[in-house]
This record gives sequence, structure tokens and C-alpha cells, in this order.
Amino acid sequence: MFAGIPGQAQPKAFFARAIRDGSLSHAYLLSGPEGLAKTEFARDLGVALVAPCGGCGDCPECERARSGAHPDLHLVEREGDLIRIDQIEPVVSDLSLKPFSAARRVWVIPEVEYLHPAAANKLLKSIEEPPSYVVFILVTDRLERVLPTIVSRCQVVEFRPLSDTEVSAYLVERLHAEPAVAAALARLSLGSIERATRLAEDAAGPRRRDEFLRHVAALVAASRPSDGLEPGAAFIGVLERQQAEIAAALEEDLKRRLAGLERQFQDKRDLDWYVKQTEGRAKREESRRRRLAAQDALDLLVSWVRDLWVVASGASDVLWNSDHRDALVEAVVATPEHYARLLGVAAKTRKDLYLNIDQRLALQAMFARFEEVSISA
Repeated sequence: MFAGIPGQAQPKAFFARAIRDGSLSHAYLLSGPEGLAKTEFARDLGVALVAPCGGCGDCPECERARSGAHPDLHLVEREGDLIRIDQIEPVVSDLSLKPFSAARRVWVIPEVEYLHPAAANKLLKSIEEPPSYVVFILVTDRLERVLPTIVSRCQVVEFRPLSDTEVSAYLVERLHAEPAVAAALARLSLGSIERATRLAEDAAGPRRRDEFLRHVAALVAASRPSDGLEPGAAFIGVLERQQAEIAAALEEDLKRRLAGLERQFQDKRDLDWYVKQTEGRAKREESRRRRLAAQDALDLLVSWVRDLWVVASGASDVLWNSDHRDALVEAVVATPEHYARLLGVAAKTRKDLYLNIDQRLALQAMFARFEEVSISA
């Protein structure tokens, strides 16, 4: 149980003790910043609660639960922009059913901050007084956006960003990153193991980080790189190529999944239902990964500007991009105040990218504001 999830010693110990002592609550809310594998943790916990072995991870019952085929473990994911009431009504109506084969019935609900108010209110009573065999495991990246009455009826379990040492060790041991590279990526990840993994995979393959930073350096210096491209447009171009690759990979994965469903289900009604669910999940996953790619790209830009601010302030021993120290020292051409203003502009754009807005337009607007800051300097 939880073997593939690095760090988070306190939540792991908390649930291991609750399962061992039989002191489980009826509802938990796993809360913390994005990128800490909370949903993966919730699904592992759900497997442990319905599998007779307690979540060994290797037996047929664990595999059955992980694949989504266990009748007592349910995952409720948002469809579109919200988790709507028609998704919650079947949950509420099924609560009275006894477990089919396990000792408990478990519902895992990621992104609970996206519950429609009507859906949240429908779920509220069930969370407050569920049958004794029911456990809810809710997950959120933004606790402040969850309905307060939902929060008050759950036991909140906080997930914290990992330390640089924990992230670096994970990258070296699990992904075989070079220690110096792992140290730099750990700082850039800001404690997010999922982001650190994406950065490490990039360092071992396409090395987009170097491309992004090259264009950011030219952008901040108000110059053009040797290829003559306008740096803002070049930056967006790298991102859009990455997003196209994401879409292509997910399309191939969807084709494989649909082919598997056609072999598995002979009844057309069942097949159509599972196809619709699979296609919807693939669409949401593409949207999520596109958003994460844009946020990662912007965070790389922020890391470079932040490091320029650090160097300009005379503190070059705390760089995030520590493997680019020499380039950063040479790139400083303005005062700390100038770089601080750029960071303010980027912070506003980071909030915009979390919303459902046009990413290209948001980045173009940010680059235009960068020019305004440079002109007014």
C-alpha cells in the first residue's frame, strides 16, 4: 500500500494505523497542493479498504480493484467543468446496498472543489450520516474552494510538499537522474513529485526545459536568439508542439482502450456506456495535461526571472536553475525591482492558466506586459 508514492510519511502512517486498529472514519478529505499524488493515494487507500489482503498490490483482488472492476470501489470523476448532480444521485441511491464482496463500500471523489452546489448539497447528508460500511475519500488541490459544510463533515488529512532532499533522492533512485541534475530539478519542482517526474522525463528525452529557458532568456533581455525567432512566439511554439504530442499519445492510448472494450463487451448497450465513459475520461485527461504543460512552461519562465532577481540581489547561492549558474550571472542586465515587476505579471498569468481560458492568448498578453515593464524601466 502506497509503495509507489514518495514522501507523505504522516498520511501513510495515519491510514496504516487506522486500518490496523479498525478506527476508520466515515469520510476523509485529502488536501494539499497539486502534484503530490493525492488521487493516486486515495485510489491505493480505496484498494486497501476493499481487498481482503489490505492492499498488497500483487494479488488478483488488488488488481481487480485497481482496474475499476471491483463492485465495492467506485470512482466519481467530473464530467466537463463540474461534478454534477446526476453523477451524485446514483451514489446516494446506492448507499443502502450492502457490500457485494468486501467489508466496506468505498467512493473516491477527486477534484471535489468542482462539485456543483446542488451536487454538493445532495452529497452532504450522505457524508454526514452514511451507513457504517461506507467510506468516502474526497480529494482537493484547493481546500478554500470546497463547500465549508463538506469540509466540516470530513476528517481533513493534509499533504505537504516534499523537501528538496526527498525529491532529489526519488529522482536519483527511481528515475536514475544524475545527482546534480536531480538537485536542480528538485528545487524547480517546489515539492511536487509529479512535476519533478515530468522535469526528469524531459531531461532524459526532449529537453524542452532548455528550449524554454533559451527563449525566456532572450525575452527578458529584449533580444532575439541566433535563429532570429521572436522569443515569445518561439516559447509558445515549444509549448504547442508539446501539447500536440500529448494529444497524439492520448489518442493512441484511447484507441487501445476502445479496442479492449470491444473485445470485453458483447452487449451493445454496455459497450456504448463504457465507450462514452472512456472517451470522456480521455478528453478530460488531455485537458488536464495540456493545462499542466502550460503551467510547467510558465513556471520555468518564473524560475528564470526569479533567479535573475536573486543574482541581481547578490544572492546567487540559492538559485533554482543551479545547473545554469554561469548563464544567469551573465544574463543580469537590470535591477532587482525590474525582475520583481516581471514576476508580478507572471503570477497573474499563473492564476489565469488555472482557469478555463485560452492559453495562447494568456501567454501573449503576459509577453506584451513584459514589454511594457521593460519600456517603463
